[in-house]
Parts: sequence; C-alpha cells; structure tokens
Amino acid sequence: MSKLPRHTMSLKRFMLRTEAIKLYRNILRQLQHLPDKNQRAEIREWARQDFETHRHHEDEETIKRLIMQGKQQLEELERNHQEGKWIVIDGHRYDVDTSL
Repeated sequence: MSKLPRHTMSLKRFMLRTEAIKLYRNILRQLQHLPDKNQRAEIREWARQDFETHRHHEDEETIKRLIMQGKQQLEELERNHQEGKWIVIDGHRYDVDTSL
C-alpha cells in the first residue's frame, strides 16, 4: 500500500495546476497596462471568476483546453497592448494605453 495521502494529485495534474496558476499571474501582470483602474478591476474580477468557475474540472483534456484558451486571450491582450489597440473580453471593449 502506498504511503501517499489518498487525495494526492498525479504529476500530470500537478503540472497542469502549476501552468494554470502561472497563466493567472501573467494575466494579472498584463492588466497593469490598462489605463483605467475600473477596467483593470473588472477584468481582474472576470479572470478570477472564470478560474473559480472551472476549478472543479478533473479531466486533463478539459483542463488543457481551458489553459490553451486562456493563453490565447492573454496573447491577444499582449499583442493589442503592443500595437496600441483595444481588447474585447466577454463582449466588452477596453482601450489599452501604450504610454505606460
């Protein structure tokens, strides 16, 4: 019998969890480039709720898909910031200030 606790996650699961946390932190870092504090707060809350909503998933393929979607949204945020454009998240448009 194994000496590991009953609910110990697998290495794969641990790596996916680490990747999700890294993605969340990168999203929060990128929000610093938004000029409006209200926009930052709104998107921060949206990201937090989205991560909380999907926290219960156990299927590794589902988790990988969600991480990939999050990375694509982060890349769009970064790309639009570099080009001095705006971003759209959940149907809301946000102007990105490139002077920061």
